[in-house]
Amino acid sequence: MKYDIAQAGRRAALGVGALTLIIVGLGFLTTALWMYLSLISEPMYAALIIGGGYFGLGLILLAVSTHRSPHSAPPHARPAPPTESVANAQTLVEAFISGMSAGSRAKRK
Repeated sequence: MKYDIAQAGRRAALGVGALTLIIVGLGFLTTALWMYLSLISEPMYAALIIGGGYFGLGLILLAVSTHRSPHSAPPHARPAPPTESVANAQTLVEAFISGMSAGSRAKRK
């Protein structure tokens, strides 16, 4: 158990480090683009191009994040009503105990 927590912490730290480096790199790339666009045009046009690019990418990411998969269940779907709840509960408990014992046997190996 301790190993899993340490591994998760290490992965999280690497992810934060990678995200930090990506943000710093994006800053340098934006500055380089600004310098180049300022050389070939006026600074106002450079700002419009860079701002429009970031705005457009933000809109695309927003659209992708709000897109629903056609296979997902609608949010207003109701669960099926319970039938023969005592028999179903007994079967569910037996399946749960079977899965727990199989998992503990697999962990020991």
